[in-house]
Formats: sequence, C-alpha cells, structure tokens
Amino acid sequence: MTVHQWIILFILIKTINERMKFRGKIVDPHCMKQFYSIVIILSKLCKSVVLRLSSNKLYLIALNESNNNQISVWSVLDQHSFFKDYDMIGETESNEIFFSLPIDMFASSLSSAKQTNLKTLKMKLTDKHSPCLTIELELESQVSSKQLCVHDIPVTIILPKDWPEYNEPAIPSHNISVIMPSIRVVRHIVDKMKRIGPRLKVSLDSSGKMVLGVSNLSATVDTHFVGLEVIGIQSATGKENKYSTVVDIKKISQFLNCDTLNFAKILCHVVEGLLLHCSIEENEYVLHYFLSEIDD
Repeated sequence: MTVHQWIILFILIKTINERMKFRGKIVDPHCMKQFYSIVIILSKLCKSVVLRLSSNKLYLIALNESNNNQISVWSVLDQHSFFKDYDMIGETESNEIFFSLPIDMFASSLSSAKQTNLKTLKMKLTDKHSPCLTIELELESQVSSKQLCVHDIPVTIILPKDWPEYNEPAIPSHNISVIMPSIRVVRHIVDKMKRIGPRLKVSLDSSGKMVLGVSNLSATVDTHFVGLEVIGIQSATGKENKYSTVVDIKKISQFLNCDTLNFAKILCHVVEGLLLHCSIEENEYVLHYFLSEIDD
C-alpha cells in the first residue's frame, strides 16, 4: 500500500471513529454472569473476537484460526434482555458497528463480574489516542459508597467493506441432534482420549446413543453413552440411523474445558462426514461452536 493510500485509509478510519457511538449498561446480576460466561467460553477457543453491534443484537464472532474464511464461534445476545441502557450510532444504513479485540484482555477485564458485590457493568467505545472499548465495573465497597474498576481494551475498527466476512454462517441441515450427556463426564473422557490419538470420532444414532472413539496404531478405544434425548433427525425410518464425523480432539477438548458449560444444556449436532456443531440455546442468547471434519 502506498503512502497516499495509507493516508486515505487513516482519514477514513478517523472519520468513522468520530461518528460511531456505543454505550451499554448491565445491572442484573444474572445477566452480568451470563455475559461473563460467554466471554470466558470464547477465551478458551480463540485469541481475538469480533463484536458486531446492532440496535437490537450484540454478536460475538470468532474466525477459525487455521482458516479465516470460516466462522468457528457465532454467539448472539438480545440486547433488550441483557442491557438496562443501550445506545449506539453505527455506520451505513444498517446502523451497525464492527470491531475486533483481544479476547484474553476482554475476559480479564470482566473477571469481577463473578463477584457478588458487582452493581453495574458498563461498556462504551472511547478514543484514548486510539479506539478502545472501556469497561467500567462498579462494586459495592465497605469503606466507600462505591468502588470503580476501569479497563481500556484497544480495538481495531472493521471497515464496512470487510463486514461480509462476519455474516451469519450457513449451517448445513443436521442429520441428527441430541442433548449431550454430563459435560463433566464427557470432558474427563475426552481429556483421557487425547493421550491416545489426535482425532475424535463422534457418532450419534436414532436410539439416543453417542459413541466417542479414538485410535492409534496399537489400540482403539470407544466410550458409549445411551439414552440421550434425540431432538431432531433428518430421516425417521424403522431402522437405526447412525451418523458420524471426525474432529480435532484438542479443539473439542478446549470447548469442553470451559467451566461455565457445567451449567448449560449443550446440544450436539452431526452433519455426516462434514461437521460437528455444538450449541447453547437460551432465551436471551445463543452460542454456536463449529468443528469441521478432518481426515480420519
């Protein structure tokens, strides 16, 4: 890029920054903990996250680090359910704002959200010589009327021309979907299986059986879960239908090792030979995690 092009880009970003406004406040303790939980999940799965802000929704999006053309995490929050105050002025007719930030800093700044004395959680876009997402946490204090913790997280504004990269992913029709068994149990088993091989085969069938399998040159190990609730199946026939996919065991382990998952109902979806899709679907938010098939 030439010096002239850099100058034009700088002026464009500066103009966009000056026009954009965002300010939100969460006061409900349950919503603050939920928001923190979602960020913690993403912090286990990626290095940076894209926040997409609209008038009604807040999106947290992570791209696949090995293939930036694919979205690995797609989470949508209903701002009316989470925020007491929510004001924004975005770009273009869609009135949206896109920016990226380091997820570890985001998670660290929200760590007080798990404390019982947290009163409010505020977020706003600020200009501290460069664009920042400023987090303000107000806590009750025994020595003063309030205690305020402020964190400035540097962000990178994403220009409208790049917004299509963060469109909602097209999800193929699932062959089968079940409610996962105890996350603690699955996590423990998968962590043991990591020592055997790098690929995890996940199989689901219409009877509600989940089989997790791993193998190497000298051994094959399978773990069977039965009696799971089947919430959807592509073809319902009299015979047992079984669908499988093979994924990177380290990546599914990273997802399962999020402590906050212990309190959520996880849905597991399989697209035969193509995709493992895990989702958390609550009234206030949804979170989707996508793992593509790898060569067996």
